[in-house]
Amino acid sequence: MPSFIELKAVRAQNAPDCYIATIVADIDDNGTHEVVEYGVIPGDHVGIAPEVRAAVIDWKHRALPIEPYTPPTADQLRVWMKTLTRRQLLRVLLEIGITEAAIDAALAGDPVGMIEWKNANSYERLHPLVTGLATDFNLPPEQVDALWAYGLTL
Repeated sequence: MPSFIELKAVRAQNAPDCYIATIVADIDDNGTHEVVEYGVIPGDHVGIAPEVRAAVIDWKHRALPIEPYTPPTADQLRVWMKTLTRRQLLRVLLEIGITEAAIDAALAGDPVGMIEWKNANSYERLHPLVTGLATDFNLPPEQVDALWAYGLTL
């Protein structure tokens, strides 16, 4: 079972009484100490959570610095977006008037891009094919984000 060794830093999160704790722990229970980030939430009583939570409470009582919450950037949110299936992506593109034939035409001089386009089963939001096509079709990143979120509902 993992063991908690030391609390190194605490960062606030966007929910009451929730933190990211930078800790030293023996995660694999093999005597190797690792520095990891550990999510601390109220009511978590599994594994090393009670020990880490107690260390965070002690940290707060000793008035040690707690890094403030900083919201994720748009690029970080894009990294975390789930993949779209080919069907979802084609449906979203069709909604804004971009057909599969238009994509094929845009990729006509790009054999690698065409292979990626024709043979992928799913697409990542920040894959070069997606970002390149967005540029080709003059779609700003915020519009692609909104389309991507919509596509996840299809």
